Amino acid sequence: MKKTVSRALFLASVLFLGFLFLASCRKETTELIPEYLSVTFPTMELEHGLYYRVANQDRVIEMIFDQPVDTGSVTNSITLSDKNGPITAYDIVVSGSMVYLDFMDGFTLNEGWRYFLTLGPGLRSSATGIHCKGITLEIRTTGQFIGLPLPAQGTDTLRDAMAIISDVHFCLPSANTGNYSMFGKNAAALESFLDFILRGNKIKEVIIQGDIFDEWMVPFRDAPFDSGAGIRDSRDYFLAVANNPVNLPSVNKFREIALHPELDLIYVPGNHDMLMTREVLEEIIPGVQWEGDVPGLGKYIPANKIIMEHGHRYDFFNCPQPLVNPPHMLPPGYFITRFYASCVGNPQLPGYVYSPVKSSWMFNSAWILCFVELLHQYQVPAPPMDSAVVNMSGIDGYLAPFSFEGARQMYADSIEPKWPATQQANGVPVPISVFVAILNSIEVGAMSYYEYLNNSPGHDQYNIVSFGHTHNPGLTVYPEGSQYKRLYANSGSWVDQDKCSKKVRTFLVIKPAAWSGSDLNVVMLYQYNPVPPAGSRDSTYVAELIAEENIPD
Repeated sequence: MKKTVSRALFLASVLFLGFLFLASCRKETTELIPEYLSVTFPTMELEHGLYYRVANQDRVIEMIFDQPVDTGSVTNSITLSDKNGPITAYDIVVSGSMVYLDFMDGFTLNEGWRYFLTLGPGLRSSATGIHCKGITLEIRTTGQFIGLPLPAQGTDTLRDAMAIISDVHFCLPSANTGNYSMFGKNAAALESFLDFILRGNKIKEVIIQGDIFDEWMVPFRDAPFDSGAGIRDSRDYFLAVANNPVNLPSVNKFREIALHPELDLIYVPGNHDMLMTREVLEEIIPGVQWEGDVPGLGKYIPANKIIMEHGHRYDFFNCPQPLVNPPHMLPPGYFITRFYASCVGNPQLPGYVYSPVKSSWMFNSAWILCFVELLHQYQVPAPPMDSAVVNMSGIDGYLAPFSFEGARQMYADSIEPKWPATQQANGVPVPISVFVAILNSIEVGAMSYYEYLNNSPGHDQYNIVSFGHTHNPGLTVYPEGSQYKRLYANSGSWVDQDKCSKKVRTFLVIKPAAWSGSDLNVVMLYQYNPVPPAGSRDSTYVAELIAEENIPD
């Protein structure tokens, strides 16, 4: 009896396991047969997991299905549309599993535009008869417009873009001869770029985001205001910078842009030109539009939900400091820059012994680190900190020379306690701590999010923020991933490459939706590069696209 029961149980187990095996086989076989047609797009890139990007110059949209497509099923099953409705200026070509939308002659996709490609459920396979699930995919075209050759003279084109540059750092002639100017080797490139803007027909505004004129790059022993060179005040200084033979060809191009009947030139002050005034700038560049707000700072709102400033408003070392020693406003970064100019131009400095004090410990620590970094980078002995070696000669109203230790102590006495009031005087939208502001001396980009782009109340009026200041060009979306809604852009710089570890000769192009008629704000980052022979004034240049993003309006 026991043997019979055991055999029955064994047979039952085998039958049960066999049933499970067959069931799993049937399930696996069923899953191998696709339920719907699937498709890929070999010529388009999926961006942020949200939309496909295609060049607006492309003449074909290519699709590859996982099965041959029934030619008769494509009519009314594949459609392209935009915000204005269906688009019909294309033929549909089917070749096995490959399907092409072939645009007709005379039709071109709009730049920086949003399209919708619908694959309806009527689309089916000629092999198995399975249908498409029915999907609508978003396609966004590039906004790229800059390239060679230039448009023909007289071509009627909508001016729907702005070009943004910053941080050129024009200096005095003595800075070029003394090899401490940050600008010189890119002089021919900048002149060429500005001429390119003048000859083109797509730009409506040229926006300067500060630090075009540099009043800080002066070795600390030299007099900023040199009466022997005819420089008695900041006005004379900036005029001498503008008339520097290295800078003058580009300054003249700025003057042409400012007076051009179809172009506007806008100037937002930076930290190296924070003592510039509207009157002096208009004397140098007649017709320029000044966008300062409080002394030493400025911001510009060119279109809906777009804001621009230099970025030093949030930088503890480089923002105006009107409360430390009124009525003066130069910040600590000014003195550090004077030391930097000496390191670059003439790195033979006497040594010193430094004794830090305990007040304002965060400021003092950062001050020391700045000097230590310069000493290490240029392998020079430090200057005598207790001697009055920093020649001021009247800049910002300072007549007597400073010692570096005296300058440090002047700020250390009150700069941290007065920081909240300083931010209020400087018009900082959302106050930040001293520690964060010191970190902003390294990279200020996070302030675009903190001050303007996060989702807290009062921060939803902008979705694009543009800074300069850091010399670090780039585009960053917030938040990362398919739900991004806002963007930070940095225009980079035009300083000489040997003075910068980042890409130089960079600029932004923004096509606001309000100007183009699109529902996308398109932001592009370019680098203006020489075509061989590099370094020659006979070189030609080409604007190469580095990055591109777009933000729904």
